[in-house]
Amino acid sequence: MKHTIAFLAAIAAALPLAAWPQLTPADVSQAPQDPCRVEVSKFEQAIGFVRQNQGNQAAQDLKERLLPTKLENDLLFKEGYCGLARYLRDKKLNR
Repeated sequence: MKHTIAFLAAIAAALPLAAWPQLTPADVSQAPQDPCRVEVSKFEQAIGFVRQNQGNQAAQDLKERLLPTKLENDLLFKEGYCGLARYLRDKKLNR
């Protein structure tokens, strides 16, 4: 076992840096964002604000009244984030 680890370490040390895969962190801020996801995210951030200030139960109750879980799942499954964003706009929950 020790010999195997030493052998693999020796091989790794012998490889030039060019042979190693280049790992560059993905800059998420540069990627174009889906406007529908952004709109849904703003709603979730508002619920998060309630969660921080009023607690989990208050946030869960508010979200369930504004956007029932079953409806949210159905909209996401059938129409995606744009369908969910449209619902939030129609109900004026996107401000």
